[in-house]
Amino acid sequence: MFQSFSADVINSLSPLELEVLRYINLHKEEIAGMSIHDLAKTTFVSTTTIIRLCKKLNLEGYSHLKYFLRDKAVSSQQEENIYASRSLQELLAEELSDIEHTARAIDLDAVHEIAALMHQKTQIHFFAKGLTSIVFEYASRHLLSLSRHVTLYQDTHIAYIQAEQLTQNDIVFLASLSGETEQVVRVAQIARARNAKTVVFTVNPTSRLAKLGDYHFHLVNDATTTLDVDTKSRCQLMLILNIIIKAFVQQSTFAMT
Repeated sequence: MFQSFSADVINSLSPLELEVLRYINLHKEEIAGMSIHDLAKTTFVSTTTIIRLCKKLNLEGYSHLKYFLRDKAVSSQQEENIYASRSLQELLAEELSDIEHTARAIDLDAVHEIAALMHQKTQIHFFAKGLTSIVFEYASRHLLSLSRHVTLYQDTHIAYIQAEQLTQNDIVFLASLSGETEQVVRVAQIARARNAKTVVFTVNPTSRLAKLGDYHFHLVNDATTTLDVDTKSRCQLMLILNIIIKAFVQQSTFAMT
C-alpha cells in the first residue's frame, strides 16, 4: 500500500498518522467492515486524525479510503491471476528481454568518459535508497577491491551534508527506478549546484532525476510484478555498473602498457 503514494506524501505524515497508515496496511481486509469510529478506537486516535490522514493521501474521506482499498485488492488479485498463469519460461524471457534492451541502450562513449573521470583525482560517491542501495554497495566494494576509494552513503542526512561539500572534483552515482525518489533527487540537485559530475540510473527518462544527470543510463524494467512491495529487478543496474567498472579496469591496464 505504501507504494501507492509518493515519498512526498509519506513524508508529510505525522508520526501518529504514519502509525495509523501502518495499521491500515496490515489489516486491509478488516478495514472493510470497520467504521471510522472502530478504527479510531482500535488505533487510539481521534476520527479527526483519520480524516486528516485521508486528506493527506489525496482521498476525500474514510469512505473513499475503503473504496481505494477494495479497488487495490481487486486489481492485485487480477494481476496475481495473470502472473500465476504464466510459466517460469515466460517469466525468464521477460527478465532477459529487459536486460537485453538495457544493454543495447548503453552509451559506451559515456561509459568510457565516466571511467576516465574515475581515473582522475576525483572523489567517487554512491547514494540510493531501498533495494537499489544494495547494488551500489556491491559496486562500491568492487571498486574498493581495486584500490579505488569510494564513499557509499546509507544515511540520508549524512548524504545531504556531504553533498553540500561537493566540488567539480567529485563524481556522484545516483539511482532510483522511478527517478522520483525525493531523497535521491535532492542529492542530485545539490550535486549539480556544486558542479559535481552526476551519473544517474532510472527507468523513467523524463523523470526529475534523469534530467539532473550529466550522464543518464536508462534501465528497461517492464517485467511483471504483482506484490504490493518493490519487487522490480535491479539486474539491469548491476549490468551497467559492471560495464563501467570493466571500462575502468581496462583503462588501468592500458595505462600500464
